[in-house]
Amino acid sequence: MENKKRLFFGLEVSAPWPETLPLGRLLDVKHRHMTLAFLGNIPFPPLEKLLETFPACPMKVGSAGFFDKCLLLPPRHPKVLAWHVSWLAESSPVEPFQETLSHWLREAGYPIESREWLPHVTLCRAPFDPHAWKKSFSPLPFYTSAIHLYESVGNLVYEPIWTYPIAAPFVEIDHTADIAFIISGESLLQIYTNAFVALAFKFPEFTEYYEQPQINLSSIDDVVILLNQIVTAVDSADGSPIKAVSFHGNVIKQSNDVLNWEMIVDV
Repeated sequence: MENKKRLFFGLEVSAPWPETLPLGRLLDVKHRHMTLAFLGNIPFPPLEKLLETFPACPMKVGSAGFFDKCLLLPPRHPKVLAWHVSWLAESSPVEPFQETLSHWLREAGYPIESREWLPHVTLCRAPFDPHAWKKSFSPLPFYTSAIHLYESVGNLVYEPIWTYPIAAPFVEIDHTADIAFIISGESLLQIYTNAFVALAFKFPEFTEYYEQPQINLSSIDDVVILLNQIVTAVDSADGSPIKAVSFHGNVIKQSNDVLNWEMIVDV
């Protein structure tokens, strides 16, 4: 008997998920993901061997963005309720890599669909009330990290059986200050974006205030100035729970060329 599994490649997704959501067949937080390529029920051993030639991923650090609306899939007779992805970067590396991955699989004989990729994260499956979900929705930040080969084992459970590691954009750390993070990125621009998302994870109302820099970032002080401009904008409009991002620390380049910065936040 063939060793078949129901498989797909997807990105691990993290977000400050709401504690309560409208009714539906909800996916558990640990099973929420962003599908890159769906393979279906296939013999696993040939794919397991093929993984030795998995295409190199250009992302050393995960990408960030926010969920901007609810999606009903398919639109006419929806069976899936998902949140649509909007990337914060003007050009996310995720989308070209999804094309690279799909091409690699097609070259190996897997019939991957060639239609335009729609980045989204499924939250629940039917039955659900679309109106309740749309009414309760508000923008929420997220980030991606590792690429997994997932196995669908039934009952909305998706287990990683192989992993291509990618660093998370930030990690919260213990500190004598109120809040602190290690922010990672491959450039100062990505440091800025990931620092903003770290703030939005703590205070989701920040999500709608992101702005692309209008200047070239030449130092971490430039990053802090831009972040504090956002803090000021939030405070003027809604009242900010953050006092300021501190002018603190240096950017440290790791052995893999990833930049790290310790961000201290006063609240």
